[in-house]
Amino acid sequence: MKPTSIIIASLFIVACSIIDIANSTNEEGVQYVDKKCSNLQSDSQSYFFYSFLDKQYQKVNKLRGFISEQNYKDLNVALAQFNEHWEILNLQTYQACKKLARCEYLKRQYISSYNKQQRNRSKLDINKQRMCDKSSFEFDLSRVKRVSFYSDVERLELVKEHH
Repeated sequence: MKPTSIIIASLFIVACSIIDIANSTNEEGVQYVDKKCSNLQSDSQSYFFYSFLDKQYQKVNKLRGFISEQNYKDLNVALAQFNEHWEILNLQTYQACKKLARCEYLKRQYISSYNKQQRNRSKLDINKQRMCDKSSFEFDLSRVKRVSFYSDVERLELVKEHH
């Protein structure tokens, strides 16, 4: 066989195996992603924020007769915006988690397929560590944003109480 035909044949085999890996994100892949990220969809993750927000709504309601109607409306709008921003951060975190989990699942499938070929075992070690770095970074960043936002809201409360 000519070297060119060997290269073409090997590229065809690699392309077919990659297609198999991509298509393997069936029910098993969905279950893997759900398992990895299900705790982000639970209400327990947001319990502290929602209880904090509820207390703030109660405080604003107690102020109703003592502040102008416009101030009352503005405070309610601000609290609604805090809630909306929190929901957006939660959604971004969940989406980033799903992206990372899908990448990890595909990485496991790819490494498993790759390692079946004995000659490849030593070549993959460097690259397999980096396959999901971007997704991992995005997930970590989205969690940091959520924690930072909650901390900022708590600091606002502390500042208000000290005045």
